[in-house]
Amino acid sequence: MKKIFALIALAAAVFTACEPNDPEVNYDNLKIKLTSESVMNFDLDGGEGTITYDFEDVGDATRSKKRFPTPEAATAVEWISDITVHPTDLAVTFNVAANAGDSREATIKVWSGDYSFMVMVKQAGTTSYDQSFEATHVGGTYYGKVQSRGHDYFVILSNMQPESLGSVPYGACEYRFDIYSEHGAAFESPRRVPVGVYTLDHQRTGEPGTIDAYMDCSYMYDNREMDNSVAYKTGTLTVTEDSIIADIVLLNGESHHVEYHGDCIMEDYTEPTFADISPVSQYTSDIEFNVTGGELMPIYRGNWYDSESDVWFVHMIEQRNGFSGVYLLFDFLVPRANGGFENKEGFVGEYTLLDPKAESWDYTFPAGRLRDDSMQLHAWYAECISGQLDMSLAAPFTAGTIKIEKDGDDFVLTADGRDDNGNAIKGTFRGKANTYENQAND
Repeated sequence: MKKIFALIALAAAVFTACEPNDPEVNYDNLKIKLTSESVMNFDLDGGEGTITYDFEDVGDATRSKKRFPTPEAATAVEWISDITVHPTDLAVTFNVAANAGDSREATIKVWSGDYSFMVMVKQAGTTSYDQSFEATHVGGTYYGKVQSRGHDYFVILSNMQPESLGSVPYGACEYRFDIYSEHGAAFESPRRVPVGVYTLDHQRTGEPGTIDAYMDCSYMYDNREMDNSVAYKTGTLTVTEDSIIADIVLLNGESHHVEYHGDCIMEDYTEPTFADISPVSQYTSDIEFNVTGGELMPIYRGNWYDSESDVWFVHMIEQRNGFSGVYLLFDFLVPRANGGFENKEGFVGEYTLLDPKAESWDYTFPAGRLRDDSMQLHAWYAECISGQLDMSLAAPFTAGTIKIEKDGDDFVLTADGRDDNGNAIKGTFRGKANTYENQAND
């Protein structure tokens, strides 16, 4: 009998040992998120700080057992020390040293697997800024990735709602930053300013983590009493999930400190100004074209939409001399394994209309759009006369298929689509490619 009980106990022990840690949770895919303030302020004496966090999709059983992954945390500065993770308390503690110099700020990054967040630590100093500015609005636009390694965001911090890139309302003061990030904006998503630290770059490399130092790109525009703009001499922009902090020195020598707290989405004027116009096509019958001897101008844009696919922007004109005749343009999404810029024929393939909710975007093209600033996007048929686009002869592709083949030295595009009025757009375009050498290259 004792032997039977021993076998039962052994079987129970083996069964317990083989059970998974917690069937409710896949520890490899838990998303970590910040639950305390993203900006923490310290006085001259410094002191201890505590960051709290949590994980999404954690069940009650896991919480009761306090069985969480242990994240990592780090900073790049020496005056923040003793960073310690407390996994059972879902907290990170750290110490800030006393400060006898200028005010300073730095970030602490906390990450678990592929997910992370940043907290800005600010400490008072013995000196003050010439100007301190509290921004109430974020404007700007997203340019994507054309001739740089970073994704280009033009960010405007203002005390009034920005009007446009080209104008500033009277009474407004705006600080403008042309920044480059490792990450692009997801297709058709709100344009959120990417979390990170950006430093003014006078070499204008376009590398991620930099601010373009050209005077027409990053500058202060003051329209409160007079129309006045001053470029930056030095500068740092720090972006967290809910704040943007800038410390800059203007070319005239003034030091400025800028803060914005709130939702870091650039939608002050990009949304209302860049609304879609629909319908666009003025055609009342089907469109047919047959071009030979044209020219294609393919531009590799890399991971333009922050997806698993790369983008080739391909536009083509029937007569390059004088820029006239049939004009076509497309954003083609291709597998990242195609080789990027090194594969000069990486846009060859058969494409269907993109469904943004699809698991894969490979070999698709987004439907054509027209913004009310006259910007044509994604997929278009048009005609040009003496270098001018005739919008009465333009129509977006909103359905159908596109095929591009290589035939000797020529590329041949075959279109079978429809415009936004339901008219067929069918035809072929044959021509040679004129490639660019200064394109984005991942």
